[in-house]
Amino acid sequence: MNKIWNELLEFETRDLVDRFIQKKYGREINANRVQQITSNFIQAREYFRSADDSNFTVRPLLQYYGVMALSKGLILSLNLSQTEHQLKSSHGLEVKNWKEVLKNKDFENLRICIGEGTFSELITTTENKNYLSANSTAINWASILKMPQIGEEFTLRQVIQYFPDLYKEYDSWLSDKLTFAVIQELKTQTDDGLTHVKLQGLVNESDLELLFPNEYCPDKLIVRENHSTLIKYSNPNWSPNITQRWHGAFNIGDGCVIPSLPNDIGLNLLSGMYIVSYVFGMMARYFPTSWIGIKRVEKGDKVYPFAHRILEFIHEKYPKQVLDFLNSPYDFEAE
Repeated sequence: MNKIWNELLEFETRDLVDRFIQKKYGREINANRVQQITSNFIQAREYFRSADDSNFTVRPLLQYYGVMALSKGLILSLNLSQTEHQLKSSHGLEVKNWKEVLKNKDFENLRICIGEGTFSELITTTENKNYLSANSTAINWASILKMPQIGEEFTLRQVIQYFPDLYKEYDSWLSDKLTFAVIQELKTQTDDGLTHVKLQGLVNESDLELLFPNEYCPDKLIVRENHSTLIKYSNPNWSPNITQRWHGAFNIGDGCVIPSLPNDIGLNLLSGMYIVSYVFGMMARYFPTSWIGIKRVEKGDKVYPFAHRILEFIHEKYPKQVLDFLNSPYDFEAE
């Protein structure tokens, strides 16, 4: 277990959870409430440890249980009006087309629907917010995305757009590219009254239409200058879909614009990783023949390098994102 888990160890002790609540909210909670928080963090650690030590055949299921326990620990830590007994027992997600997709092995087309449960509680408690490291190794920015509603659907391919660090594995799997552009600068307070988004590199027209759709900014202006692309648009009620690339140039973080989901909804990084972990966890649990088959050198196994990498990615990044929320708010949020 790494440095992040060492910091999360604070949430496995009564005294330090007491101190955390007192410092963050200026109040005390009873011993039973503290135990609900610590129990979920303790269980999450053991699930993550077991997943790390397990074979690929069962790793995603153990990891998903760890992700769910961490999520519940975070929800209980950030929302003191919730108790463990009030949390939904359901996952909060449903895959609508398992049979069709497993037959054709086109896993990217799995269709996921939002329901009531841990997922919706997680995205609501975190306000669908991302804490980002933009041209930095430290958290220095936050983005808030449009909240998805119960019943809305999207595909696994669309969810993967939120993880630009996995562009090589995605291309290897689907012979396609992840569409994203690194943000150099974003300004909303400008002399011309427009929102300015300066992107790294000369972004092509087709990608810009995905990142800044005419539906939301039909009057956008595109200015190409000095190996960068500047977008100006006038819609004050719309902002691009922003996610994190953790390993950019010099291995520091970047904020990135990616395509929006249907109805312009967004997913923060926690909820995106929760979805992927759920999908692969349920595949391993309920369709073990299909899951194990992607590692058996048989038809449909081209997804294996991607699946292997994203399990590693979630194992590393999900606890970090939980810690980022526990350490909030940050100084820049008071500006």
